[in-house]
Parts: sequence; C-alpha cells; structure tokens
Amino acid sequence: MIVELKGYGLYLGVLTVRGVYVEDPELLIGKIREDFGGLNIQVLDAKNVAGFKHILISVLTALEAFNCKLNIAKSLSMEILVRASTQRQINEALDILGIKRGLCDVVFIAVCEERDRVEEVLNNLMERYCNHVDMHLLEEDRSDRIMKMYGISEETVESEVDYSKGKWEAVKNLIAEKVALTLTL
Repeated sequence: MIVELKGYGLYLGVLTVRGVYVEDPELLIGKIREDFGGLNIQVLDAKNVAGFKHILISVLTALEAFNCKLNIAKSLSMEILVRASTQRQINEALDILGIKRGLCDVVFIAVCEERDRVEEVLNNLMERYCNHVDMHLLEEDRSDRIMKMYGISEETVESEVDYSKGKWEAVKNLIAEKVALTLTL
C-alpha cells in the first residue's frame, strides 16, 4: 500500500508479512536499509500495531516532530518507532514495537520523496517474502492485546465505541489519538 503524504512531498509505503523467521533483527533491518539507501525504512512487530491508522498517524507525528524540532530520535525511521510506541525512550519503544528473534509478523514501512522508489522497495520485499505477504494482517482485531500494551482501560474504549464501528475501531482511534498526543509531552 502506498499513500501520498500531502503537504510533506513524501510517499509512505507499508507492507505486512506473516510468519517470518527472524534470525537477527539488527542484521535484517541493516540489510534492508543498505539495499535501499536514501529511504527511511522501519520494521515493526505487527502484533503491537493497531491497524494502518496507527502507522499513518505515527509517520505524520514523526514528521511534525522534526518540523517543530521536537524529535526524540536523530533519524525519521527511529522517530516513527518512538512515536508509534507512544514512549519517550528508544529502548522502551524497541521493547514494544521492535522485531524480535524468532517467528514473527512484520510491518515494513518506507518513506521517500519518490513514489517509484517506495514502489521499488515494496515490490522487492514482496518478492523476498512472497509466500508470507498478508495485507489483512494489520486489520486483524487485537483489541485486548493493544489495550493492555498501551494502557487503555475498558471504560475509555466503551466511551469511544459510541463513535466507532465496534471495539477494534475504537481501540485504533484511541491509539491514533495517543500517538498524536506524543507531540505535546
């Protein structure tokens, strides 16, 4: 999936893969960044991501953090991770959203000024992980896990459900709000 980030002159690419064995997380991320130099690339553990909106708002919030000189990390890719985790510490962000050794579901994020480059990255990753690509992975209901991970109470979700299409949508909305609020901390 590729989305134009209007007002920023950038494109966001997102690809999800299910059941990938990760031998060495740092090596995997380093290799992908090396293969696609010049792009901001992040790799997240999908189990703690609350849908596409979570990624989109995290990227936009990271961009705003840099624009307002409120960034926590030195690179956009790390800022995306920190904002998505709703934490202020990179180590805590890695604990929540960093990929781990072993079998995991992964979200690849690419941000670049050129749509063609983002498309190239996604196509290359699709070839590498062709049997594991699952574009529905992000939208699978993980309400209870996400609520626990990000400290969202049942009461808060219940109050949001009235304005959403069910519990999972309410949780996704609350996570998006929580990410956006990281700019005010």
